[in-house]
Amino acid sequence: MPCSRSLNAPADGHVRLTKCNMTGTPISASYATIISRKIFEGTRYEATEDDVRELSNNLILLEKRGLTKLNQRLTEGGRKTGDTFVEHNFAASILSQLDPAVSISYEPTEGLQRPPDFKITKNDITYWIQIKNLASLERENRQTNIIKEIGRQISAINIGKFLGCRLAETFSVNDIAGLVSFIAEIAKEPNEGKEYILGEETSPKAILEFWLPNKASLSNLTIGISGDIEMVEQTGLAKEQIKQSVLNAAGAFDWTADAKTINLVSMDSNNYEDIDICDALFGTEFEFFKAGRQAWSREQDGLFKKPTFNERLVGVIALRKINRWTPMSTYTMLLFLNEAFKNCEDKVTGLFSFKQVIRYNMRPPMGFGNFKNQDNKSDGEQIARPGRE
Repeated sequence: MPCSRSLNAPADGHVRLTKCNMTGTPISASYATIISRKIFEGTRYEATEDDVRELSNNLILLEKRGLTKLNQRLTEGGRKTGDTFVEHNFAASILSQLDPAVSISYEPTEGLQRPPDFKITKNDITYWIQIKNLASLERENRQTNIIKEIGRQISAINIGKFLGCRLAETFSVNDIAGLVSFIAEIAKEPNEGKEYILGEETSPKAILEFWLPNKASLSNLTIGISGDIEMVEQTGLAKEQIKQSVLNAAGAFDWTADAKTINLVSMDSNNYEDIDICDALFGTEFEFFKAGRQAWSREQDGLFKKPTFNERLVGVIALRKINRWTPMSTYTMLLFLNEAFKNCEDKVTGLFSFKQVIRYNMRPPMGFGNFKNQDNKSDGEQIARPGRE
């Protein structure tokens, strides 16, 4: 049941940290803890002690390695705090793998009109990495607006609890009034931890859950978790969304890539399946019969086939949160490698640890969902060569 905790800035869009600005000098664990608490206070996510501890450790690590600018960006808050958390988590993840002698910088100036997010130099090789937090699908955007309206209406209910609200794909704006009335009725004496269903149990319109905040004091009912009741088939739409997002991110690279200049886009891909990323980057797969047997191949519409783009991007790193429901999480990483730079594979895998390297002639088993293997070996069906048979 996909869902996500709200991680939004307050109405004015700023985290107030006037006494907790980063200075570029080493910071103590106690000071980092103060900063971490204030960062979370500037969001609507209710952080646990583990969240605070992990963020504190990351702040110290980044400050030690000279990424003060990224720490400062996170403390400033704003409406893109969620995007900055992705960059911050990614930086902490890669710093834990990099030798201290390896040079790393965040948004290096160097006269660049649009500097990529990270520059890493190792063994005379320069790695440029642009982070992209994939935009929500149109369907998800519609649901976000519905959730916002539900949150606005239930804020009139004077009960200091969080509400978990998961909606069916068929839920529309016309269902909001009935849901709010249902919430108002059961919110009078809700049982914490119990699921309340709007509609038939076999095909619910919405599933609700109430719980008390751990520490925060709430004066009214507040949306805490929202999402879908079930996964929705959205392959075509997802593919186009991924394409556009990666194209936008790769716009940071005004230079061609080579064995000494590795350009990578890294994206938070929790809401997308590997099959969609494969279709977007390598080309839309199709099935056909050959000599009485079913086979498959790819169209030539993948981003890695696009002129100019093909020369500038070595690969795309798909980030998957190990704990996707919190802003603080380590990642597993999959590398989708541009075939034009297959000889650079060892240079990229020598920098980071990947769960798997995905090539154009690979797809998830039976052409659905995600790759199952986690041992960096080829998993799934393969084809001998690209293109239509």
